[in-house]
Amino acid sequence: MIFSMRYLCQLPKALWGLLLAVSYSQSVTILATRGDVQIEQSGGAWTKATAGMKVSEQQKIKLGPQSYAAVVFPGNKTRELRQPGTYVLAQLVAQKTNTDENPYASRYTGYVLNQAVASGAGRATGKTLGAVTRSTMAPTPRTPAQSTFYPDKIQLNWDRVPGSEGYIIEILDESGQSVHTQEVSAEQTSVELSLGSKIKPGPCYYWRVSTRRHASLHSTNTCFRVLSAEKAAALKKEEENLRRSIDLNTALGQALLGAFYEQNALYGYAWNAYNQAVSLEPGADGYEALRDGLTQRASRQVSGSAVSE
Repeated sequence: MIFSMRYLCQLPKALWGLLLAVSYSQSVTILATRGDVQIEQSGGAWTKATAGMKVSEQQKIKLGPQSYAAVVFPGNKTRELRQPGTYVLAQLVAQKTNTDENPYASRYTGYVLNQAVASGAGRATGKTLGAVTRSTMAPTPRTPAQSTFYPDKIQLNWDRVPGSEGYIIEILDESGQSVHTQEVSAEQTSVELSLGSKIKPGPCYYWRVSTRRHASLHSTNTCFRVLSAEKAAALKKEEENLRRSIDLNTALGQALLGAFYEQNALYGYAWNAYNQAVSLEPGADGYEALRDGLTQRASRQVSGSAVSE
């Protein structure tokens, strides 16, 4: 409904106040929660806050002991809450922070929020932990297929296998020929490689992992690629700008870094960043959804890119 200015000027002051309250009561989204986090509803009743919930800036949020909440305000401004107490959301956003006007942090806040909601944040699901222990004899890769890496930093992750006696990681070229093999201890469930001239940008290489105890039983061959030196340099520059604008000692900062990686198809790095967010705030459902839903989101993104081409 559109009102003329002449009509609006004739409104009673009380109605003016109501219209202003509605216009300024913007939507706020809960990104992640852990523990006892509640939102005040009309009439003074309180309800459990969940990741993905939309609330008004005029509402209050309450945290119990050892609880946590990450909140996204209009304009992609973010706040993390850890101290028990009751807060008015509008007052929280009024307290300025260094990241409020930072274009790099803002750019990825909306993305990370959309991905968390799309991955089911706030919905009851079976939760998976990082570096899960599997009972199968072959490890299961955690790094999503079709991950892209900087040429000097290939990060691979897999699930722990009891009694493994160590792990053997093998890199294969397009024809299936081995170009690199490396062994790590049983305590490791990840490895970082710099393969130099053994690989080149463009082609799909494959990695697989086996236990030393059952060396002939490999995981599935999982495709990955490396960037050209020019593309890697450009992304590294943008990454450094983002790193300077966020606090990587917080779960929210790691989630924003993960969003940068995910948006640029650097899925292996993204999984590590989201997993770090989970480690910093264990049990926070929004961050678990980001990590555990990454493989499915990456698959959809790759499929969408193939169709558009």
